[in-house]
Amino acid sequence: MNIRQIAVMLALVIGSDIASAQSIPGLSVVAVPGSYSEPVAVRAPHDGSGRLFIVQKGGSIRVVKNGALLPTPFLTVSVTTSSESGLLGLAFHPNFGKVGLPHNDEFYIAYTRPGADPRLGTTPDQVIARYTVPSLGSDVANASGTIVLRTPDLAGNHNGGDIHFGPDGYLYSSMGDGGPQNNPHGFAGCLWKKPADFDQGSCGTNPTGTQYFLLGKILRIDVDNRGGTVTADMCGSSGISPAQYSIPADNPHVGTSNTCDEIFLYGFRNPWRFSFDRQTHDLVIGDVGQNTYEEVTVQAAGVIGGNHGWSRCEGRHYFDESGTGTTCPATTGTIAPVIEYSHSFGCAVTGGYVFRGPSARLRGTYFYGDSCVGALWYATAGAAQTNWSPSGIQDTTLGVGAPYGYGEDEYGNLYIAQSNGTVYKIVSDFIFDDGFDD
Repeated sequence: MNIRQIAVMLALVIGSDIASAQSIPGLSVVAVPGSYSEPVAVRAPHDGSGRLFIVQKGGSIRVVKNGALLPTPFLTVSVTTSSESGLLGLAFHPNFGKVGLPHNDEFYIAYTRPGADPRLGTTPDQVIARYTVPSLGSDVANASGTIVLRTPDLAGNHNGGDIHFGPDGYLYSSMGDGGPQNNPHGFAGCLWKKPADFDQGSCGTNPTGTQYFLLGKILRIDVDNRGGTVTADMCGSSGISPAQYSIPADNPHVGTSNTCDEIFLYGFRNPWRFSFDRQTHDLVIGDVGQNTYEEVTVQAAGVIGGNHGWSRCEGRHYFDESGTGTTCPATTGTIAPVIEYSHSFGCAVTGGYVFRGPSARLRGTYFYGDSCVGALWYATAGAAQTNWSPSGIQDTTLGVGAPYGYGEDEYGNLYIAQSNGTVYKIVSDFIFDDGFDD
């Protein structure tokens, strides 16, 4: 347990700012078969197989099929595992496993690997790579893949690393701000390239040293339309043609010179886990705070681009920007969080999912947690920039371990990947609206 976690636990013991214990009647968790090493994500391929894929930070993906953990990993890759680095994300192509459709054998991973391109410096890089399976339904993937995008990183923490295909068919990925406390280099707000020069105002103006880019962002790329010529504003391509992706025409910075066209959203510290609400298509992002506040923000479906505040704001409060109170987003024109909580509750938010599964009673409930404390929290999902938790943190009181990540299966059931190596399924014993048990 690190110093930050110890401080949080002491605050929970001696402080008066305690989460309200408002358990959801009939809610419980059931362990998924198997024990896992640092599971960070749970994914389903939506191919009708009912399989679950468990992403382990150390570099392997395990498969649960027909209620049993298969002995052979789906994929094993070599990764850098220092601090928060490792194998961090998995996204199956929307056509995965569907006979006769293009790209039906493809999936994507996000991971940290040693720096290999001298133009990107010597520190590890954050990488998105494409892999395939030898045949539809295969439980073991082909061992070699293709690097699609890479960006240099500065430290072993604040990697982001989550990836999902959005409802629009594009691939979204999260990148942390590079790791140093207080965003000293200004990476989170820079839309172009800059060195680690301790000058937040030097975005695009200092060509000396290793140039960093795409940090503190949510990226959005088109991985289906590939093979074209790399342009100067495709920062993550490393200038290598043919390109392994293209840029969606409506990305917010397309057509503006000296901006990285992959950027969809910016102003994040460490958007470690995010998800799409499968009903509203809203993008829900858990962004880890620094000294005082954690936050969950929402990018409303159909809204292109935006600044989510860091490091001008931490949650609804001022950070770099001068001011007091909770009006920082309104003052700065940044996107306000829907959930904010202080470090009296936790110290590193783990963004979750809005439940849209078979239990009617749970639909519209956002489940999330904090990796510094063992709890499953919930809120009622609403619109972007509204308060989803007006009564403060609501605790399910289930007493589960610290969450590293969440996931959903093809039916909309939710899962929790715990730091202790257990993966849980969230279940309810309430009756369906149609009269059948869950």
